[in-house]
Amino acid sequence: MSIEYRPITLEEFADFQRANSRAFSYHPTPLEEGAEPSYLKLFEWDRSIAAIDNGNIVATSGIYSFEMTVPGAMLPTAGVTWVGVQPTHRRRGILTGLMRGELDDIKERGEPLAALWASESIIYGRFGYGLAIQGETWSIEREHARFRETPSLSGQVRFVSKDEGLELAPTVWDRLRQVRPGFTDRNEHWWKRLFGLDPNPRPEMKDNFYVVYETADGVDGYAIYKTGGDWEDGLPRGSVDIVELMGATDEASTALWQFCFGIDLVDRITAQRRPLDDPLPWMLADPRRLVRKVGDAYWLRIVDVPSALSGRRYKEDGNIVFKLRDQFCDWNEGTYELEGSLDGARCAPSRASADLELTAADLGALYMGGVTATTLMHAGRIQELKTGAVGRLDGMLRWSPGPWGAQAF
Repeated sequence: MSIEYRPITLEEFADFQRANSRAFSYHPTPLEEGAEPSYLKLFEWDRSIAAIDNGNIVATSGIYSFEMTVPGAMLPTAGVTWVGVQPTHRRRGILTGLMRGELDDIKERGEPLAALWASESIIYGRFGYGLAIQGETWSIEREHARFRETPSLSGQVRFVSKDEGLELAPTVWDRLRQVRPGFTDRNEHWWKRLFGLDPNPRPEMKDNFYVVYETADGVDGYAIYKTGGDWEDGLPRGSVDIVELMGATDEASTALWQFCFGIDLVDRITAQRRPLDDPLPWMLADPRRLVRKVGDAYWLRIVDVPSALSGRRYKEDGNIVFKLRDQFCDWNEGTYELEGSLDGARCAPSRASADLELTAADLGALYMGGVTATTLMHAGRIQELKTGAVGRLDGMLRWSPGPWGAQAF
């Protein structure tokens, strides 16, 4: 079997989408005549890769070019997406071919990081991706959605139109992006997609509600939510499903949660992609009533070790020498010395004896500060070669606030 790997053209997109939908077992929504949805405006044609067998597209992948916040800095990041192999061509090494082409291209473009959401968590470790950010899905019955103390608020929540929301929400997002590892930049097409302002919007975005929290100084937060459900025996059995809730201040976040908890004619509030260090569970009168499910968010791949480690900042001044094993991106394999502080960092190849040894996937998991080196050592994933090295690395890598995978892509 001879497989061709190459970018696609606009004329091939329907076949590309069809192959991707087969991989994920769904039927794509037909495009309206003359309408160009946001995902086509977001699509980077030169960064797509299709696997083609005998003239037919059988597997897909793509990349969104982001700038992502890392501890203390922002770095170019390849957002890997559209990855799928249709069932007729699985177990033939095609996914490996897609990953090879993507990572080689990312290296050539000088992007030190690649990130993705994994459809299956078993897949990407062998390509050097590590689980760097986890998130929580929440559900709470409305009757138990109460705060421990009544919040003191200086502003108010108000409804906004899609157009006004599109104008106001990015300022809140960008304030959070300055401090939260894991946040990415969003261009106008990402925002239009979120606010359902496409000529051909996604069906699930058509019925959203949009609110902002505003004080005398301006807008400090926003929430996007939808309602659903029915009535049973004359009682409401609906839900408030929070698409995105962002507060640039604690007060804004509290006010928006209070508003969502107070919506009538529902019996449950749900939310997805919340950070592990979100303060809301600690604010509730009965935190056990909040059902919390932890799951994967971003898997991170270090593509250029010196650039990635030199590019972030470190909580404690420190020095560590580590041996890295990287079979898939062999240009990373070797021993490095890392010197880091809050003011800057330097990482370079070294001939010194290593303090510890780890794989590229482990380094990706550690990079955002979402898991400690101590935890990975006890899990048998990091080998400490010199006593105290793992603790020293933890002191350097820890960061607050913790990482948040808020952008789905």
